[in-house]
Order: sequence, then C-alpha cells, then structure tokens
Amino acid sequence: MRFFRFAICGLLLQTTMAFAADDNEKFAMKGAGFLPCQNYLKAREDKSNIYYMIGGWVEGYISAHNRLAEDTFDVAPFESLELLLNVIQNHCQTNPNHRLYAVLNSIIIGLQSDRLRQESPRVQVTEGKRKATLHRETIRRVQSKLRQRGLYKSKVDGRFTEETKSALMAFQSDLSFETTGFPDQTTLWRLLRN
Repeated sequence: MRFFRFAICGLLLQTTMAFAADDNEKFAMKGAGFLPCQNYLKAREDKSNIYYMIGGWVEGYISAHNRLAEDTFDVAPFESLELLLNVIQNHCQTNPNHRLYAVLNSIIIGLQSDRLRQESPRVQVTEGKRKATLHRETIRRVQSKLRQRGLYKSKVDGRFTEETKSALMAFQSDLSFETTGFPDQTTLWRLLRN
C-alpha cells in the first residue's frame, strides 16, 4: 500500500507546494477535475458519457503534466488509463467529497519519483493473443525488481527474454496470480509500485 501513503502525502503536499498560477496560487479548473468523487463513482457505475469524458480529462492532464514538468518524459510509463481510473475509484470510494483534480494530482505526486526522465524505446511483448507495449526502461526496472527478489539472474538489459518471462511467472506465482509471465497491468503495479 505504498502508493496510498504517497497519495495521502500528495494531498497534504498540495496545500503547501507552489504551483504555476496567479499571485495567490489560484488557477481556473476546467472540465472534469472540478467534479467530486461521488459523481465519478456514479458515472463509472453507469458507464455514462461523463465517465468517458473523465477518462479523456485524465489522459489530457497527464499529457500536460508530462509536457510541463521538469525532467519528465512520462510520469505514468506503463499504467493504462483503465488502471489509473481504478486507482481513482479506490480513492473515491473512501473519499466521496474529494475533487478529481486533487485525487489525480496526488496520484501523480506518488508516481513522480519513478517517472521516465527521458524517452525510452518501446518494446512489443506478445503472449498468445495478449499484447503489451512497454518502454525498454520499464522492462529494465522489471528485471531489476525481480533480481532484488532473487527471481531473475540474467542481465538487466531491457529485453523481454525467456528469463524475464520465467522470473515474472515466479513473481506471479508468489502472489497467487495466474502464472502467464505476461507483464499485465496488475502484475506490473504490484511489482513496480508496491
């Protein structure tokens, strides 16, 4: 639950950090960011147009962050939109009055230390019908984390090899996940974000 500790810290930090805004550190919030969590939860449950609008807002917000944040290529280098929306949902279920802007901002603060600082080539990983496109740097991080756990013995090179797949299968087995060796979102989150 390391992430949720970051999220709480992020909410606390946002009241003290200086952001680009007017002299009073205020700025106009546009779009879905102003919505409270309770509206998000209802829109998600209904799969309404508002839910899809929120998804677009999340992607736009992260893209703007990547564009404007110093020393940042991608703050969410492997996380899919659906994974991020699930993280928002988990937060909103216990904090229905929080605004989406504050929730997403706290998530970004939690992810900031693990961001990609520069562009990294993309690697296609295919397992049967499943496909994932990951940055080579993300695969290096996967290999490094698996090595720290004693599950990976080969070179940390950012190539998704059979050794990488086998080590990922062992990690999935340790978590009682389906042992596919595929770098799905849940496996990556548990390995890289916990």
